[in-house]
Amino acid sequence: MLAAARRELPDRVTVQPGVVPVRNTGPSSLPDAVREACAQTGVPLPGAVVASIGGWQKGAPLLEVDPSDWTATLASHLTAHLDTARALVPLLGPGDPYVVLNGAASREAMSGSGAINVTGAGLAMLVQVLRLESSGPRFHELVIDHAVAGDDRNEGPAQTRAPAQVVQALGELLDDPAAPAVRHV
Repeated sequence: MLAAARRELPDRVTVQPGVVPVRNTGPSSLPDAVREACAQTGVPLPGAVVASIGGWQKGAPLLEVDPSDWTATLASHLTAHLDTARALVPLLGPGDPYVVLNGAASREAMSGSGAINVTGAGLAMLVQVLRLESSGPRFHELVIDHAVAGDDRNEGPAQTRAPAQVVQALGELLDDPAAPAVRHV
């Protein structure tokens, strides 16, 4: 498994056995960084991509969001997904899965999370368009409809999903060539 991140991993983070870190400086360098990491470790190019980009946050009401913060959220949450797809899809073969992770905010309006709601909804549409336009990889969206257990950013969630539930749903999307375009967990 290859793991690429926007930032260097802190020294306190231990890379798990079987995970090959991919060091890159941005989307334009990502394809070459993946090829180099694969060549150096003797592993084949990836046969799937799981894109977990962005995050969740609460902030000011939408009409009070500073324009520069709005632009930064669009760039880090939605544009980053498009840039990553542009970089990694050419490395995938026909039928290989490309899965994006999205959250409940993409479907449910939440006060104080307006920018995240909009970028999440935009990500859902981005995946639909990529799926329609693709003659190679297959595109999927995994929507995590409830807080993931153990994430301390959630303030008393009504329901949670165990990390194992998310991993199981992800595995089913990756393994099933006939998997639905959107899967909820």
